Amino acid sequence: MHVYLDTSGLVKRYVEEEGTEVIDRLYEETEAGRATTSFSIWNIGEALGVLDRYHTRGLLSEDELHKSFRSLASETVKMIRLGSLQVLPITSGSLVESWTLVLRHHIYAADAFQISGAREAGCDLFLAADRRLIQAATEEGIEAIDIETERERAWERINEVT
Repeated sequence: MHVYLDTSGLVKRYVEEEGTEVIDRLYEETEAGRATTSFSIWNIGEALGVLDRYHTRGLLSEDELHKSFRSLASETVKMIRLGSLQVLPITSGSLVESWTLVLRHHIYAADAFQISGAREAGCDLFLAADRRLIQAATEEGIEAIDIETERERAWERINEVT
């Protein structure tokens, strides 16, 4: 199984939130080589920004923020080396496709870029915690699951790889 994570899913790996257990399970399967996970290089920067906002709002301490940064970097490098994680570049093809998706679905460019990236990577499953993004991805023919509102379905799909 090849799974695409948008930023909301990626952040849940490093901050305990609704849906975190789904992402933790996906990471277990990815690390074991039973699944491949992809996200864009864009998601890393966006995730760092979200974690920083959590810190400025007082939801993460300085230590928790730095621990999250280190964990994100070390897990990403580790799984790239294992060959089970793909960090996708920003390609002109994916970027141009995202513009069409913005107009078709009336979503943010960053969200549209997630859909085009997932399609470009050939992912089987798209995980996010954004209702409009999930709806747009589904309308584009991508199996997309909201990890907050459809946790059981996401859990079942991830467990299919074992």
